[in-house]
Amino acid sequence: MGIVDIDGLQVVFPYASLYPEQLAYMRELKHALDSGGHALLEMPSGTGKTITLLSLITAYLSTRGADKSVRKFVYCTRTVEEMQKVMDEMKILVASREKELELPNDLVTVGLASRRHLCIHDTVSRMEGSAVDNGCRALTSSWVRESVEDDERIAMSCKYFENYDREGLDSVLSPGVYNLVDLRIYGERRQWCPYFLARHSVMMANILVYSYHYLLDPKVAGIVSSELPPESIIVFDEAHNIDNVCIEALSVDLEERTIRGALRNITQLNSVIYRAKEAAEERLRGEYHRLVSGIPIAELNAAANHPHNGHVFSGGEEIPAAPVLPNDILKEAVPDSIRKAEEFVQFLDKLTRFLEKRADTPTVTQEQPIPFLKQIGQACRVDDKKVFLATYDRLISLLKTVQVASWSDFKPLLQVGDFITVLSTYEKEGMAVITEPYNDFTGDYEPVLRLACLDASLAIRWVMTHFRTVVITSGTLSPLDTYPRMLNFPVVVSASFNMSLERRCVCPLIMTRGSDQLSLSSKYDNRQTSDTSRNYGHALIALAGSVPDGIVVFFVSYVFMHQVVKVWSEEGNLLDELRRLKLVFVETQDPVEASLAIQNYKVACDSGRGAILLSVARGRAAEGIDFDGQYGRAVILFGVPFQYTESRVLKARLRFLAEKYQIQEDDFLVFDAMRQAAQCAGRVIRNKNDYGAVIFADKRFVRAKLRNKLPKWIAQFLRAELLDLDVGTAMIEVRAFLLEMAQPSTAKARVEELEAPQYEYLGAAPPADSQGQMGEENEVLVK
Repeated sequence: MGIVDIDGLQVVFPYASLYPEQLAYMRELKHALDSGGHALLEMPSGTGKTITLLSLITAYLSTRGADKSVRKFVYCTRTVEEMQKVMDEMKILVASREKELELPNDLVTVGLASRRHLCIHDTVSRMEGSAVDNGCRALTSSWVRESVEDDERIAMSCKYFENYDREGLDSVLSPGVYNLVDLRIYGERRQWCPYFLARHSVMMANILVYSYHYLLDPKVAGIVSSELPPESIIVFDEAHNIDNVCIEALSVDLEERTIRGALRNITQLNSVIYRAKEAAEERLRGEYHRLVSGIPIAELNAAANHPHNGHVFSGGEEIPAAPVLPNDILKEAVPDSIRKAEEFVQFLDKLTRFLEKRADTPTVTQEQPIPFLKQIGQACRVDDKKVFLATYDRLISLLKTVQVASWSDFKPLLQVGDFITVLSTYEKEGMAVITEPYNDFTGDYEPVLRLACLDASLAIRWVMTHFRTVVITSGTLSPLDTYPRMLNFPVVVSASFNMSLERRCVCPLIMTRGSDQLSLSSKYDNRQTSDTSRNYGHALIALAGSVPDGIVVFFVSYVFMHQVVKVWSEEGNLLDELRRLKLVFVETQDPVEASLAIQNYKVACDSGRGAILLSVARGRAAEGIDFDGQYGRAVILFGVPFQYTESRVLKARLRFLAEKYQIQEDDFLVFDAMRQAAQCAGRVIRNKNDYGAVIFADKRFVRAKLRNKLPKWIAQFLRAELLDLDVGTAMIEVRAFLLEMAQPSTAKARVEELEAPQYEYLGAAPPADSQGQMGEENEVLVK
């Protein structure tokens, strides 16, 4: 461990050496930070991207924090598991910084997740899913606490919440790294609620680690992140699918059962209001007077989510924020027509019944938001758009007033409020209302009314304009120019890096023909023939006989996987032959079953027999699971993972991208398919000592249009003789590769040269050393 100089910045790096790509990455990252602009950086899998980011930005924060030019570092991950890995690396870095700098750590690093991961209440912590949130609110909501005397609260409420409310608000976490386990331990020791401790620490911590949704989902970001200082550095790690996260954040689906549930909620709400008028008429009257006062309802609701009057929030109910971005929230008072509770519920009833009628249609329809809103206005007899804009916040206010603790019970009605508020807020931008009466896969009549966000830039716009520097990074971002166009943001630095290796640890090849010399392809026409399924089965049997340990198989969809496995089990006993060679596990759409299958797959690999995992591109195994070492000696893709092109939402988005950003349909579909393919391939290479074969089993991968979209760390090993192989030749290559990997490595013999990164500077000059001159050593020794 030691200190490395990055263009004048003294960076503590906790490991003995830096890879050339890590050094290049740090230089480009620092250039972006110095310029105060955004960066797009593609770093190969298994090259220490996380510790590289943490080391550079922590050093930058420590140096620039004194003059307030940089005040906070926010690291966004996709999953809780990834967050824990980041926190582990941060602990290593902090220990190294203390040793090298001979100074105590002065930074507070906090990880934040949901109540489900942080609750330590004896009863509530044993609940699952949304029941944890409901259980917490039932104990800590303001009306529950106000209904008993102070000395009874701890018995009636949550002692951890009460203790933190009484003792913890004025406290500050001492410098250190607090992951989820640390927060729970700290909470147990102090008898404080870890969840509200973490929430309260958001503004005080120097470094935050949490999920994408805390910045990109308006309902969560409005509670947690809306007050983060603009002088913050934001990092989205593993961000190859960030456009999809943005679209999902502003899309709302109303299924038939959701609309019916909303109508039941309205009946419940009427009953609750009637009872409340008898028992607590004063509260309803007080709410009405607050709305008449002219204060925007969003401000009234937001005030309940922040400490005030010496207490931690108004209670533990933690009101969901508006489903729109902070800059787009209604800043005006609630219209007269929905101030009274009864009148507002009548409006909700008319609105929901209109949506029910529109969803119940025999044909597919697509409409623009403005004419659709006009129809809603006519049906509900509303001519003031502010009624629609305020619907979600008004509903939240009413639920709080009538003291509803179980928010999830009213989820259907909240979705209706979400639908109308988002629709009216973004009526002129990148949205479409689509009605689909039939299920695409089963053909059953299952009507869905979709508010489809077509423009990914909407959800991330506030992040890009509010914060100083945003870094989007992943091992799969090629081609680099696509993301700034889709997300509509300027970049100061855009760079991709090769992987420097002592030996060829990746063996990518394209298998185009089966053992019978018939073409291999998952193209829709080919899927209808059993020949395709049989050829894929024979290819997998050959691979299972050639590769020790684990093999991960990625199909293009669950439907295709089920179709192929059915043929394997019915014809020629292919499945029995596979089971004779290795244990076979299947990833299903059920998250619990999928986790269990992956867990047992790894157990089988550990036993020495090896195993095969049948999974799906875009599934759990493809996105969040590492198959390092014996868990992934080969990965094979059965087909090109194109999206389902008959999807009405996808068609609408493709038209929008072509019209707004000049991204043509074919270009986007190929880009999306190849980033998914590269993500699947990256599952088997998790560090420099790892190795694995990557087999693209579809003749279409040979096309330059697809092949050229692969990231450089794969493309650099894809030689011409590996582009068009049948099963037999492919197995010869795989066996030769594995035999080579089984030999001892000869230290620093033949090393792949690190090429200069692909620099794209917009609005700033490149640094003087941008020619990629790293010196003669493959590793740069840290001082």
